[in-house]
Amino acid sequence: MASNSTMEDTSLSEKGSHNETGVDQAEKKVKHCFSEPWEDSDVILVVENERFHVHRLILSMNSPVFKAMFKSQFKEAMANEIPLPEKNASGVLDFLKIIYGFQYIQERVEITMENVEDLVQLSDEYQVTQLIFDPCVKFLEDKPKTKDNVMKILAIADLYNLEKVHQCCIDLLKNMRLNCLSETVHLQDLDKEKMHYYLTQRIERLETVLDQVYPQVFGLVGSLMWLLRESSIFVSWCSSHVSEGKFKTHRWLEIRECINCQGMLRSMVDATCSSSRYHKRQIPRHGLAVHFNEKLFSAMDDLSKANG
Repeated sequence: MASNSTMEDTSLSEKGSHNETGVDQAEKKVKHCFSEPWEDSDVILVVENERFHVHRLILSMNSPVFKAMFKSQFKEAMANEIPLPEKNASGVLDFLKIIYGFQYIQERVEITMENVEDLVQLSDEYQVTQLIFDPCVKFLEDKPKTKDNVMKILAIADLYNLEKVHQCCIDLLKNMRLNCLSETVHLQDLDKEKMHYYLTQRIERLETVLDQVYPQVFGLVGSLMWLLRESSIFVSWCSSHVSEGKFKTHRWLEIRECINCQGMLRSMVDATCSSSRYHKRQIPRHGLAVHFNEKLFSAMDDLSKANG
């Protein structure tokens, strides 16, 4: 009997706890500024079992869709309650707060990554362009794109044809290394068309970089040759392809296959890497992760091949 009494007490206690939780949740639902009738509000929007007491006139002034709805022959024109299915209550609350403005509710709403998706969707559907949709687009344009938010922003951009926002997202993705790109866009889950699109963007970006880097690297090598000659540092010059410290040809294939050029480049590396052989002021300094060494030739070779 004592055991049963204890169980009953526990059950009653749990019930009381659940009831209190339910009351707390109900109280939370009625705390927003549209939860009760106010200032002659004349229509109720019902979203996720929450009621928003609003004014037909204010909604009509800000939204041509609401204006048409209230003046139409449809049931919404005369209904006291209008359900908005598949809408998010918190999104509708922010949407209404912006429409009413500070003069009515003394509260300002900031556009954030948490509410921008709902605000874009609602402002697009109800054609609240200048007041909400355009500021949301500006927010998405200015928001720094990161690995964590880029796919959400890209999804919004694609859904509402926001070309500038879309391009900003692609600019981030196409500069990612393949493993990072794969993690961000989930390449393994994409259909062939989407996968092809993202990989093509990455490849085109790499080709653009190659086009820019190729002449810079070989121009740098050529300038180094001239500087070494002017500094009177010993270099075993190639008489076939070099004259007065300058290449006679711009065809890397000829230079790459020339034994004398290979020797010349090796002596250039020696001249800049062997500080014990030369006075410090004569030597172009380099080091850490940014430097060149005996791998210069294979790197130039790969660069030439990658550049077609």
